[in-house]
Amino acid sequence: MREPLADIAATALRLGRRTASGPVDVADVWIDGALGFVLLLHRRHDGLPAEELYHSLRDEAGAWNRPDHLGGGIVGLELSDRSAVEEALAGAPMAVVAESESLVHTGRGPSGGQDEAEPELVHVWELLVTGEAELIEIEHLPQVPAPAPPPSRTREVTGPLTLVALLPGERVRVHALRREGASHLRLDGALDLHNPGE
Repeated sequence: MREPLADIAATALRLGRRTASGPVDVADVWIDGALGFVLLLHRRHDGLPAEELYHSLRDEAGAWNRPDHLGGGIVGLELSDRSAVEEALAGAPMAVVAESESLVHTGRGPSGGQDEAEPELVHVWELLVTGEAELIEIEHLPQVPAPAPPPSRTREVTGPLTLVALLPGERVRVHALRREGASHLRLDGALDLHNPGE
């Protein structure tokens, strides 16, 4: 790989979407305000598929800082083989294939600055998604006690892996959706994800 992985992650954040860059594929990009995560897929020197997770934060001018590497490892599935993906899902629309926790700056300081608050424990899930799904819906569930949850967000499914990152205390229900004319049909098998925090 000629281009450093952090540079590929930075480009993906700047574009706000997954990209392909030769031997490295951007599996998914998760952006929530000033906080961003990028999941990269590549092949190791021994030929095994591997993944790397990167994180970054926007500065006050709106530019992304150089992404930090949070972790990685071998992927136990050939994601380019859709039949293997569907076999692994065993009829479910989605499944959690990896999850991790990392202490990161989230930009939630008094004025949103990276250096104005302690790092927070952010929980990241990697979801394997069926080829039948065209979108996923992130439905925020109310916290107790808490103000009204933010509105649901819908994301295009652009590959078999999708990221979901939650701040401490956040709870969501993830639905896989299929387009039906002008509306969306929820596939059975929603996932409830919760980051209880520190």
